[in-house]
Amino acid sequence: MRERISLVMKLLKWFQRPKEHVLICGRAEGISQTLRLESTVLEHVEKSRQLNAHSTEAGGQLFGYINKSEIQIVLATGPYKRDQRGRYYYRSHETSAQKEIENYSKEGLFYLGEWHTHAEDFPTASSSDIDAMNKLLMHSKLNVNGLLMLIVGRSTSLSGYYISLFNGGHIYRWELYKENHFGNNH
Repeated sequence: MRERISLVMKLLKWFQRPKEHVLICGRAEGISQTLRLESTVLEHVEKSRQLNAHSTEAGGQLFGYINKSEIQIVLATGPYKRDQRGRYYYRSHETSAQKEIENYSKEGLFYLGEWHTHAEDFPTASSSDIDAMNKLLMHSKLNVNGLLMLIVGRSTSLSGYYISLFNGGHIYRWELYKENHFGNNH
């Protein structure tokens, strides 16, 4: 019951966001949909940035909505108490992550992918990141045809985020931009 109340509160906050709210959006070559990352997602993942020499990687799951023209990431979960974390590696606690996926699926949100941090200003996907995403695609029962991976670096600029879509052996990198409610790019 508490989890449902929490989701309802997060969704209410999302729907009641200010009209002049700035979103992080993206476009990827070969994908017709626009990507939208809600500010609540960014606020959540930015809390785990690796800003000092002792910070370990953190991560979790991404949830949202999909339609013909847009992929909306409206919720990020994790990290979890029993995650495996080090300076240069992260693995979600499988049972905790699966519980979140099942709970939010019942509430109508799609599991869209994974997020984690890197101890670098401008992150890129490592070979182990790519391997992990390909394994998830192979071994997961999904309602979507690909998975997103968001990597959060130390920089607070748009270059401090790496986001890509893994789909059947292809990796599509999203180019990010800021957009206000009038649709103007900055």
